[in-house]
Amino acid sequence: MSSEKPFFRWRLKARETRLLAYLLVVLAVAAWKFIPRPWHPTLTLAAPHHTIYSTASPEQTQATAHALELLYVAYSNRLGSVNGFRRTHLQLQIKLFKDRAELRRVNPGLGWAEAFYREPFCRAYFAADENNPYHWMLHEAVHQLNHEVAHLQLAQWLEEGLAQYYSASRLTASELKVGRVDLNTYPVWWIDEIATSAELEENLRNGSVIPLRAILAGRGGPGMKQNFNLYYLHWWSLTHFIFESEKYRSRALVLVEKGGGLSAFEAVIGPVEPVQVEWHGYVRRLKSSLGRNDLGFSKGNGDPAPARSADASANTATPPAQPQGR
Repeated sequence: MSSEKPFFRWRLKARETRLLAYLLVVLAVAAWKFIPRPWHPTLTLAAPHHTIYSTASPEQTQATAHALELLYVAYSNRLGSVNGFRRTHLQLQIKLFKDRAELRRVNPGLGWAEAFYREPFCRAYFAADENNPYHWMLHEAVHQLNHEVAHLQLAQWLEEGLAQYYSASRLTASELKVGRVDLNTYPVWWIDEIATSAELEENLRNGSVIPLRAILAGRGGPGMKQNFNLYYLHWWSLTHFIFESEKYRSRALVLVEKGGGLSAFEAVIGPVEPVQVEWHGYVRRLKSSLGRNDLGFSKGNGDPAPARSADASANTATPPAQPQGR
């Protein structure tokens, strides 16, 4: 008797073959849609706190580096005392694309996103056709600072709200004027969508105000997909309210350190419902001020674009080095 083991050959049936073929097609489509394409920066700029890989022009890269440094100074001045903040850290990594089309070609499947942060890189494009070409990058750079420098663990409303609080602030040649609103930034240009009536109860009924408890808890509100801009307006305006209002600004850093969740909010700021009334009034005043272009809140006409500052001091950013070809 032979001691050899029988050899069995597995053959796919026709139906199994079709299913496997369908699976391969689905995987190929997913890879085509979501896997990043090769990208080769044309220059690298070593700035004081950032390394920028760029396909934008040298001038655009230089200006973006300076804007990022202004953000770094402003962020450090306000949040540098929170537990976990590290003033010594690795260079922050930036990928700056020459335009929106390139960003989306190299990073397919972005959906609504105009920029994104995925450790270790911030990825954004130079928005040359916008009045403020930096705000998408600055938004993602705040997420990077939250994660890599301040080591914060934040509720979604405060994570996004902080990013908007800084990125929607007025940017001049020598300073990011935090809290002074730039009308040419997201989500500020959608501000007409929030608190459309003077009365809070009416706004809760008509859907232009989402209950603050739902915002803080991250659940219980309307669908995000259908109310995307409205959620961002809530996150931004609530952060602006906490950081800028005379009553609460002294508690803002404590709230940040505690993460900004519902229980932390009520412990540090107060019961949600009374605060909701105050916040709603603040939003209405904010809208009115922005409508009048009140410099107490907003950006005036004729502000210079970010550039090298001749009067740099301890409270302003150091101009970055000249970019080098790569």
